[in-house]
Amino acid sequence: MSRARIFCEHIEPIWQNKTFSPLENQVDIWKMSVQDNSNLIPENTLSNDEILKASRFLHSKDRASFILRRTALRTLLSRYTGIPASEIEFIAGKNKKPELESQLNNIRFNVSHSGDLILIAISASEVGVDIERIETGFNYSEILKHSFNEQEINQIEHAYDSRGHFFRLWTRKEALTKASSKGLDDDLKGIPSIDGWHSIHQEAVGLSGKWQINSFNIDEEYLGSIAYQAEKIINFLYFEF
Repeated sequence: MSRARIFCEHIEPIWQNKTFSPLENQVDIWKMSVQDNSNLIPENTLSNDEILKASRFLHSKDRASFILRRTALRTLLSRYTGIPASEIEFIAGKNKKPELESQLNNIRFNVSHSGDLILIAISASEVGVDIERIETGFNYSEILKHSFNEQEINQIEHAYDSRGHFFRLWTRKEALTKASSKGLDDDLKGIPSIDGWHSIHQEAVGLSGKWQINSFNIDEEYLGSIAYQAEKIINFLYFEF
């Protein structure tokens, strides 16, 4: 039975501005703020379906976040592919994970948002990204027994910053499930998240080969993780229209 090898570690990102280059051996993670970009969004970019979906949000902050996510994603994919942003077409892949149409399937992407921040990861192979706002009032203890194994629970409960450590391991699990398209309804206890190498049955994670999961602090309020095929270069990038 095939096994996947997964390496987890925490890193300190260096965010930078960057010109576009081929994705062959790299993963680009783009960061943006809803508040800083909402007034800069170009018009006539979204599809009719996206415009309709945006109109259904009850709260203006949620509507603004959705419009920015979709417009920024289209803008980035346009820059990588050369296709006008408004002409980018999406299809539903495994477990309805959005993908580009078949002739552009050498580009993979994933989007995550929390609070004011949005992360978009783009790679030439499967990728998953997650961002979480570290909510001080969030009762994470209710989740531990359902989503973490004994070793992970013990590590969280004895960590210097238990809340921060919970979000570190949680985002690692979520990033990997997004890369594999398994979804959070599956058994998260079997998804590795502790630092170091893990060998796990391919069926448990929906992936094969070597994988890397990097968690990283964005600031004191936000934490993220990225899951990608090992031995790729990660670029942490500021997004601008």
